Amino acid sequence: MGTIDRYIQDNWLRPIRLKAILKILNKLPGGSVLDVGCMDDYLLKRIDRKKFDYSGIDIEPLVEHDKIMKKSVEELIKGKNPQKSKISGATKSKTAPSRRNSEDFDGYDIVIATEVLEHVDDPVDAMKKIKGLSKRFVLVSVPNEPWFMLARGFAPDREHLWTIRPWTLDKNFGKPVLTQKACFRRSHIALYDLSKN
Repeated sequence: MGTIDRYIQDNWLRPIRLKAILKILNKLPGGSVLDVGCMDDYLLKRIDRKKFDYSGIDIEPLVEHDKIMKKSVEELIKGKNPQKSKISGATKSKTAPSRRNSEDFDGYDIVIATEVLEHVDDPVDAMKKIKGLSKRFVLVSVPNEPWFMLARGFAPDREHLWTIRPWTLDKNFGKPVLTQKACFRRSHIALYDLSKN
């Protein structure tokens, strides 16, 4: 990604997209949240920590924080015991119980993946793993084609390995309970309630 693209993405489009994600997230019941491919602490700084017990994972996080693990989804699934992670001593509250120190850890209430699936080698496998980590909700955003390419003057994004269409998400997660477009229609956001699918 070029310098201008990175500036536009980091300072303009990403905040718009994550603001839309936070609006949806704040309508959900509290609980544990896993942010897959979090990149940094943007959501962590803005999420209601009294309502949500946040954890982020990324293979190359840009920041160090006790709530962000340097791990892949595969590593997290392999070591399903979260005590093996860098995260320890989660905050405890009535609305956001910590499951990190529990031997019978059974997943996260909400799993978020924003603009991640188009970057992985096998997005269908990643969707299965994300679904397996969630106890109820999956909140996903992907570039909204053809609007994403149109906004780029039809120039391909060198970092995207795949084009993920909304129906691909629906096929893997079920019928969404909410969909919306963000960033001038460049991003497709969908919320899935796995208890209804």
